[in-house]
Amino acid sequence: MVLTDWPPTHYFEALVFAHRCFEDVAGKIDSINFQDNIPEWQAEGTTKPREWVLINHNRTEVKNIMSNYVGIVRSNERLERALNRLHVIFEETEKLYKTTTLSPQLCELRNMINVAYLIVKHSMEQKENRGTFYSVDVR
Repeated sequence: MVLTDWPPTHYFEALVFAHRCFEDVAGKIDSINFQDNIPEWQAEGTTKPREWVLINHNRTEVKNIMSNYVGIVRSNERLERALNRLHVIFEETEKLYKTTTLSPQLCELRNMINVAYLIVKHSMEQKENRGTFYSVDVR
C-alpha cells in the first residue's frame, strides 16, 4: 500500500497512533532484554517464488478489501466479509512463506495481512462512532 493511496484522514490516524506507539516504547526500551544469539535464516527446502503474480494479486486484494469493506463507513456485515477474505489470503500467503525463499515482497504482504486483521478486529469491537470510524450498525 502506498501512502498516497490513503484518504487524508488516515494520515492523521496513522500519525497519532505512531506517536502513541513511540511514547509507549520509549518508556519501556531500557527494560527490554534483546536476544543476541539469533540463528541465521534457514532457506533449505525452499524454492525461488515462480509465481510473483500470486504475491502481487494478494497485495492488491488486501488493499481492495480494506478500501471497500473497512473504509470510513463500515458495517458488521462488511467487517465479517473482510475478515473471511483476509483469512483465505492469510492461508495462501503462509503456504507461500513456508515453501518459497524469503523475499521483501512476501514479508510486506504478510505484514499487510496482519495489520489489516488487527484493524478489522478492532473495528468489530468498536461500539461507538468516533473520529473517522462510522458504523451503520452503531446507533
